[in-house]
Amino acid sequence: MSSRLISGQFGRQLATLALPVILAACATPQRAPNAPAPAPEPAVTPSAPNISATSPTQDALIQAERQELEREDEEARKARAEREKNLHLKLVQTMIEQDNAYAALAHLDAYDQKWGSDRQSKQLRADSLRKTSQLDQAELVYKSLLSGQGQQKSGPVWYGLGKVAIERGDLKTAATRLEKSIQVDPLNINAYSDLGLVYLLEGQKEPSYNTLMKANQLASGDSKIMANLALWGLVFDDFNMAMDIADRLQWSDNTRNQVMSQANSIKRRFDAKGNSQ
Repeated sequence: MSSRLISGQFGRQLATLALPVILAACATPQRAPNAPAPAPEPAVTPSAPNISATSPTQDALIQAERQELEREDEEARKARAEREKNLHLKLVQTMIEQDNAYAALAHLDAYDQKWGSDRQSKQLRADSLRKTSQLDQAELVYKSLLSGQGQQKSGPVWYGLGKVAIERGDLKTAATRLEKSIQVDPLNINAYSDLGLVYLLEGQKEPSYNTLMKANQLASGDSKIMANLALWGLVFDDFNMAMDIADRLQWSDNTRNQVMSQANSIKRRFDAKGNSQ
């Protein structure tokens, strides 16, 4: 038998033997009859999606921050409203000072309609009514401000009431009211000036001089108060003081004559009443 034939037969036998071995290696291993069963692998549960975007603590923080912003917005609105109210009242005050009291009353009506009346607007209304010679109404408003208010707030009210009495020619009542104004507000320059003039018209020489001097020094030489002092000098025959003030204020001859005429009128009033002191 040739070597080629032998080689071929041997190769076929080798292939027949190798095939079962390869199949056995690829087959699933079988459990022995008495071997324990393998433990089952734990089931993998898919994770649930995160439905809540924030935790309860975060929600509380967000809510607190929102409330804080709302409070800040409310405070800003209140501050803005307060600024508007103050600006409106300053405008009214300027109108009164510029003798535009009728316009001031119209603005006060608008103010009360928008914001509601308050103590400051009532005070300005009383001043405007007085400036427009509506004295009865002015006095009613002034007196309403005295009700239930502390003494520290009544100075301007008593001053306004004093001015009402002056407009009516009731000098004794005017003096009493202006004195109360100064008691409450000892630095009210206008109250000193008007009270000094009331004393002057009543013929009270020393009280008039002392009160006008307080006003003059507090106001650092206000021309209106100095003019009242010059009038005092002419009424009570202190001509040197009167002429000195006239020179300092650089009065014209016409102004000097007008003040002299006022002084003579007051003197005639004294003579008629017989109360010059």
